[in-house]
Order: sequence, then structure tokens, then C-alpha cells
Amino acid sequence: MSNLRIDKKQFDADGYVLIEHVFSPEEIENFRKLVYEQFEIDKKNGLTFQLPHLPTKAKYAKGDLLSKEKLKNILLDDRILEIVRKVLGTADIIYFGDSSYQIGKGMRGFHRDSIDRTDLTGPDWQGDDYSLLRVGIYLQDHKNFSGGVKMKKGSHKKADGKVVFVDSAIGDVGAWSYKTLHSGNAVRLKWFPKYSINRSTREGLVPAFLRKEEQKERIAIFMAFSTKTKHLDRYIKEFSLKREDMIEHLKASKYDQSTLDLAKQKHVEVMKLVPEQGI
Repeated sequence: MSNLRIDKKQFDADGYVLIEHVFSPEEIENFRKLVYEQFEIDKKNGLTFQLPHLPTKAKYAKGDLLSKEKLKNILLDDRILEIVRKVLGTADIIYFGDSSYQIGKGMRGFHRDSIDRTDLTGPDWQGDDYSLLRVGIYLQDHKNFSGGVKMKKGSHKKADGKVVFVDSAIGDVGAWSYKTLHSGNAVRLKWFPKYSINRSTREGLVPAFLRKEEQKERIAIFMAFSTKTKHLDRYIKEFSLKREDMIEHLKASKYDQSTLDLAKQKHVEVMKLVPEQGI
């Protein structure tokens, strides 16, 4: 029986939850090794890229985690699936191709991942069955160092909320609603580590002597799941299949039969959104 403490009540109230001690420090160190190895494979295959129009140095790769030989087992890890099922409140979960890894510092600034990001009268905000869930694993300590994620509590239900740092230690896993306001690459101050600078432009200007540095090069792994709802259908139709970068991401996602068989064995429905995706 699992020892994971998954607080669904907190998720329902705050729009996010942190699950502690999901992976061991040794597993996280191995994940770091696997990400670097996967990046070299992706680089050789012409799948890696950076965003030249952004003032960051983060490195990305086309293709989802399920298509990555070194990383696909993380997405299908029983502990990750247990978290998803407990938070979503159902055994019937769907994976719709939205997953990735990042190496290095990315952009910061509060945002939602949902379609209706600022219009709280839009369809995303109708009914109580919104089900799109992001899961994040940060492969370094962000409880005591900069580089983690901040959330606005309760913003999955209303326009704004109190800012809190997600104090993720090595081995912890975070999960949040697509509707929750969040900001990555958070800066912690040396003498006031709980004080949040909530304008991204100012946060990036904090001088080094005032800022807690990152523990080591930032690596993050992101995965998304859902249940079968009208919100998922709309997201796929209005976002996944309308953004050119998402379509390219899906086209680069190639799965072998053994991967699909494993997903089926673990009762995860894998959606194929474009003809080029999959086998």
C-alpha cells in the first residue's frame, strides 16, 4: 500500500498540492542523469531548441515524454499515476500528449495554462468538472533555493489569490489545475525568503547579493492528465490543434508498441491528436 500523503482537500481549496517524498534523492539524481542523456539524443535528432525571442537560456525538446526512451517511465510511474487519480478523483485518466522537460532558467510571470486565462466568464469557468491537471517534478531543491514555482491560492476559483512559494524539496511532486495562476523560476530573497516579488520584470532585476541562488542547474519535468470532460475536448480543439508549436510537438511524439501496451496495462488512455503522432 502506498505511503504517499495526497491532500485532495487542499487541491480542491487552493488549486494546487505538494506531495512530499514521492521519489528518493537517488531517484531524482538518476532522473537528472536521464534528462541530460535524453537531451543529447534529442540534440542528435534535431529536436532541441531554445526560444530566441525570450531573454532566457532554457533548453527544450520537441516531442512529449512518452516518446522519450529515457523519460517515458517517469510519466507512467505508478506513484505519478496514483497522484493523478487521487487528485482527479477517478481511476479513468487520459494522457493527451502535453508533457515536456526543461533545462535551465525559463520565463517567469503569473499565468494560467487554461484557455480562458483572464475571462472568468468563459467556458473553462462554467460548471465544477474542470479536470486538466499539471504535474511537475523539479529535480533540485526549491525549498531553500530559488528557481521553483509560486502559486496564487484559490485562483482556480477566482481572479486572484494569495501568493505562496511551493516549497518543493528533492523528491517532492507538485500538481496544479490549469486554471491556477502560477509563476516559475521564482526568486527567493536571502533575508526574506518567503517574501514574493510579484512583478516578473522586478523579480529578474534582484541583484545577486540579495538573491538566493539556485542549488544547481534547474531541470523540470512537466506532465498533464485529465478525465474525459468537455473542457478537455475544448482544450484539444482550441489550443492543442490550433497552435503551430503544439502541432509540431505532437508530430515529433513517436511511441513504440511496448510503450502503448504499458500505458494500457496501467489503465491510462493515450490520445492520438495528429496522424503523425504515435507509431
